[in-house]
Amino acid sequence: MKIKKVGKTTKYKFNINRSVGVSSTYIFSIGDIKKRVKTVLENNGIKDTNEIIKRHEAEIIELQERINKTDAKFENYKKETDKTIAGLKDELKVSKQTALQIGREMAKGFYDQSQKMRSKQKSTKDKQVLLCLSIDGDLYLESDKAKCYPMSKEKIREKLIKVLCSAKSFIKTAELSEMVGTTNQSIRNSKLEINRKAESRIGVSSLIIGRDGNGYRLNPQYKIKIL
Repeated sequence: MKIKKVGKTTKYKFNINRSVGVSSTYIFSIGDIKKRVKTVLENNGIKDTNEIIKRHEAEIIELQERINKTDAKFENYKKETDKTIAGLKDELKVSKQTALQIGREMAKGFYDQSQKMRSKQKSTKDKQVLLCLSIDGDLYLESDKAKCYPMSKEKIREKLIKVLCSAKSFIKTAELSEMVGTTNQSIRNSKLEINRKAESRIGVSSLIIGRDGNGYRLNPQYKIKIL
């Protein structure tokens, strides 16, 4: 099978006047996808699963992209896993029935994981701390306006907060710097300074969180309402 080279750039559309809390999108990492594919193949008697996954890296990446774009419903996941298994069927040397079973088990795994994420997100949302960002650039605790971090003279940091408020997940540092209009190092420094001041002046810790290779996002423990 000819392996396609996959290199898609994600484009984001943001409305920085919109308040955003926990996203309803369930993000599966490439590690999640590979682990599920490997487990299901082995459960169905397929050997050399590591080599199969390595040879079909492009197809696995495409599966990840499709899974992350679809609604978190079993039938939708099943449709996407069936497409991938259909492309691997000749190499797997399995019957049509077994191929359908493999696709079904993969979809079930993704669906179950998405439901766990939904339950966790709902729990997180119930415990969210609400902050407000005023038109004057004051970031404050809704329940106590005296706990305030004035950002009017920190335009880059204020814009960073607004961009992250409209993001559904992590945004890579390079993409953030382009959207905010600054450098990668400035984004990193701004994240540290925002977190420091938010903790000392408002009493919230780790307002912005980062993950190696994924970039930054607002901590889902907090929700910021843009006024």
